Amino acid sequence: MDELKVDLSKQKFSDGIQLFQNSEVSLKHKNFIFARNGSGKSTFGSLIKSQYSENFDVRVYSGIDSVLGENEKLNAFALAVNAGKNEAAIKQKETELQNKKAILDTVKREIDDTNKQNLKTKLDSATSEKNQIAQSIEKFCTDSAAIIKKTTNPQISKTTYYKNDFKKEISKAKKLQKNDIGRLMDTLESQKSTVSSISWVRVNFLGFLKSTNEILASKVEEKRRIKRFHGDQRRINFAEEGLNLHRHEADEICAFCGNVIKEETFQELEAYFSADEVTTLKKRISVGKDKVKQLETRVNSIDWNQPQFFPEFQQDAEKIWEKLLSQRDLIIKFCANLMTSLDEKEKNLFVVQPILKETPPEDFDFSEYNKLVEINRKYDTELDAKKHDAQNQLRYNKIQELLDKFKYDVVDTQMKDAITAKDTVQSAFDSKVTQKEKIMADIQELYDEIDKLRPKAETQAVEHINTRLRGVVPWQLTYSEDEETGYYRVSQTVNGVVTYRGVKDLSTGEKNVIALLYFLEKLGDTASKRPRIPKIIIFDDPMNSNDSDMQYLIITELHRLYSGNQRERFDNQKDFLVIMTHNIHFYINVPPYGGYKDSLGKTKYDKCDFYHIRLGKFLRITNEKQDMQTNYDALWMELADLAEHEYTNSMLNSMRRIIETYIEFTGIKKEDFYQNNEQYLKLFNVNSHTAIDSCSAQAFTKNASELVKIFYKIFADNHAEEHFMAHWRGDSEAIKN
Repeated sequence: MDELKVDLSKQKFSDGIQLFQNSEVSLKHKNFIFARNGSGKSTFGSLIKSQYSENFDVRVYSGIDSVLGENEKLNAFALAVNAGKNEAAIKQKETELQNKKAILDTVKREIDDTNKQNLKTKLDSATSEKNQIAQSIEKFCTDSAAIIKKTTNPQISKTTYYKNDFKKEISKAKKLQKNDIGRLMDTLESQKSTVSSISWVRVNFLGFLKSTNEILASKVEEKRRIKRFHGDQRRINFAEEGLNLHRHEADEICAFCGNVIKEETFQELEAYFSADEVTTLKKRISVGKDKVKQLETRVNSIDWNQPQFFPEFQQDAEKIWEKLLSQRDLIIKFCANLMTSLDEKEKNLFVVQPILKETPPEDFDFSEYNKLVEINRKYDTELDAKKHDAQNQLRYNKIQELLDKFKYDVVDTQMKDAITAKDTVQSAFDSKVTQKEKIMADIQELYDEIDKLRPKAETQAVEHINTRLRGVVPWQLTYSEDEETGYYRVSQTVNGVVTYRGVKDLSTGEKNVIALLYFLEKLGDTASKRPRIPKIIIFDDPMNSNDSDMQYLIITELHRLYSGNQRERFDNQKDFLVIMTHNIHFYINVPPYGGYKDSLGKTKYDKCDFYHIRLGKFLRITNEKQDMQTNYDALWMELADLAEHEYTNSMLNSMRRIIETYIEFTGIKKEDFYQNNEQYLKLFNVNSHTAIDSCSAQAFTKNASELVKIFYKIFADNHAEEHFMAHWRGDSEAIKN
């Protein structure tokens, strides 16, 4: 990919205002952007990161805090990505940690402080009170179970009835009435009951009455009158009785009068009483009497002894039986009346007897009785279960008696109150214990989080940084206490004595250089990031106004980065570099120098993208005329500052740029300017942009003052001493000596 297209339309403020007026901006592999503070540099960097993080390894340097973290307690600093945020987070978490510990101490005192009425003491007291009541209840249950188990006549429990059985049945306890107790005891003593139902064919008692009355209303008409009877039924009956008593033989003596009964008398009486009408009526009377007798036999064939139902039904059975007995008596009486009337009629065949005017009785209704028999029979099949239920009910009654005697309701209320009191304290205690455990877990989590946030030693990176600083600054990085801490200080040897400087003693420029060198060092670390994926490296104002002492080192390191010689850090064929600044001097000096063209006639504006952000617009700079003009005097001031600080490598940069500007304005050919002086060519070959690296690599031993004298001499050789002295801001006398 040769260009990045950044969509600028996706950035809007919460009120809907669009920050950038361009819809998009394209970026080459190297990009230099100038923008005043507040113009959107950081926002632009965020857009790049959000749009390309998926396919690129995006690295952003946005100042000291993004890499270097300050630990005020140790007066040391950490080096890591987001170290500043990490240190702020560590400080915040350490504050949280102290707060948590303070809360933990308070909670511990609330739980168990021997000098106070604490929750543990309250819990022990409530537990003791509850246990005392519980022991009392336990003893009561044990004793009561023994009493119930020993209760006999009847036996009301199983033989293995113990305390736990009693406890389970407390809720079933129920007081019984005396009659219920007697009934249940009878049930326990009950034997099998075999009461049978009664089968009865219905009787037409009205028919019996009508038939009898018909017989009574009948009479035999005398077809042959015997005068001596005088029509008197008593005489007739007497004669008939005598006929039946005496033998019908000759010389039979009358038992009444003692006279011999004549044969003619027997014949006469037999003829009289054997008449068809008499025979028929007698037969009717006999049949009627037989039917009445049969009815009486049916009634009397029923076992009228009191049936023995189970006690539960005996009372109902007695009521039903009394009704049946009463009905039986009415029927027997009815039959007796019929029989009496028929007997009387049998003696008075020749006269009409008075009819019976009584109301016939109702027939037996055994349905209610038989229904009770069926219930009793079913009960008989369930007798074992009934006995078991009776045993239970008697036992529950006994339990209730024992509970009442013990005043269990009162004790149980006391127990419930004690449990509630204990549970309330227990809940408060458990809540505090849970709170304590939660706080302890939070504390451990904070320790773990702080440990994760604490920096780890970057041994190799620090060694490389010290190598870069050597010869440029008089100090180097060293571990605070030991390398296990992951924190660093600055050590400096003065007159053979090693002194240490903490993070509070470092200038902003020193901090920024350390942070920037670490960031550059970590660019080569892709194994822990996203290996083999192209990078986008963004510098968001890498140098601020406080970095003047270190600006040349920063510029040099950035030159070194985008030269592409360290491809593990920046590969100008696949990686992208974006340098954004509000510092004019930095913007002028950080890009490639001069207005040269390569062999194809391309300038730095062709190979790189230059932008100015003004009023929300990205203005692309395509040539030097559009870009900011180099401040020639600023280059001389820069050279004097570098010489004063003995920054010899950076001095060569400034000297080459001054010579380039001078040649361009004077029109002197560079061959004439250098006068084929090999020493000058080696040091000030303006067309070689890798001269810094080559010079740094060789044994360069000249100090700053020697370099200034050489620089002065090249101008003097070109008859430009006055020009040199007009612009030189350093010690003029030292140059001429």
